[in-house]
Amino acid sequence: MFQALLCVAIIGISWVVADDARTWTSTDGRSLSATYLSSSTDSVELKRASDGQTFSLPLAKLSEADRKWVGDRASQPPPPGKPIEGAYASMMTGEWAMSEESGLPFALFGGKELDGEKLYPLVVSLHGRSKNNENGKQLTVFTRSFADPDRYAKNPCIVFAPLAYQPYGGEGIGWSSEPGEKALALIEKLIEELPIDEKRVYVVGHSMGGFGTCHFMVQDPKLFTAGVASSGCTGPSSADVLKKEPLWIHHAVDDPVVEVKYSQDLAEAMSRSKVFKYTEYETGGHGIARAVFESDEVHDWLFSQSD
Repeated sequence: MFQALLCVAIIGISWVVADDARTWTSTDGRSLSATYLSSSTDSVELKRASDGQTFSLPLAKLSEADRKWVGDRASQPPPPGKPIEGAYASMMTGEWAMSEESGLPFALFGGKELDGEKLYPLVVSLHGRSKNNENGKQLTVFTRSFADPDRYAKNPCIVFAPLAYQPYGGEGIGWSSEPGEKALALIEKLIEELPIDEKRVYVVGHSMGGFGTCHFMVQDPKLFTAGVASSGCTGPSSADVLKKEPLWIHHAVDDPVVEVKYSQDLAEAMSRSKVFKYTEYETGGHGIARAVFESDEVHDWLFSQSD
């Protein structure tokens, strides 16, 4: 097999389509059976037939015949997909759509090109403490990072961003109280109504949303596949549950709002977990969310997680 099975940044990805597995040959003659998923100007994304792993390879590592095959395939127009039907289908427009259900305001994002016959990851994005009560203003930079065109081309998904309305959001208890309970109930409905892959349900958040990320994973560990939390988390008492779930927390040492000690204590309690990751920043204060969620490494890690 190729030794260069490594993830690279994909820029300008072509449309995505799954084929039957074919044999790929490297420039030094080694072969690999894998399904073509998508391509960019300098790489191809494949799904290995033997174990289903998805990865990217530089086109320069492939034989001339394979490079020509990729070029021919990428130039073809995308086949039409089956339209998404049912509740929430009208919100899959390629733009952020706002709605409210059972008193919970929320925003939903899904590409208009999503195929109703395929399954997509669900990203639940939880905002931090805020007195905001206007639906749409919870769409933070880190939430919008999942709808970035280049990232979305690589990892098409459905993004759900509930609003922790008042007084809960302003009190910093939004995700452990009524809005959180309603959000969890709505997630179940979204999974029933939309083409969501139940094996790839992710939760991310910052500050109060970081706590909410851990809280949600403790409340329903079977529902969530993985999580990313920045500048906020639950305490060591949650380690018995969280140690079994892929979780990556981030915190800055100089955070003046939420002491880094909370993340350090959880990290220490999770030290034997094989699926837990902790990244500590020397600087950045309480505003590291942009740095965390603008990281290709974080996005690649999250979307690689599957039950």
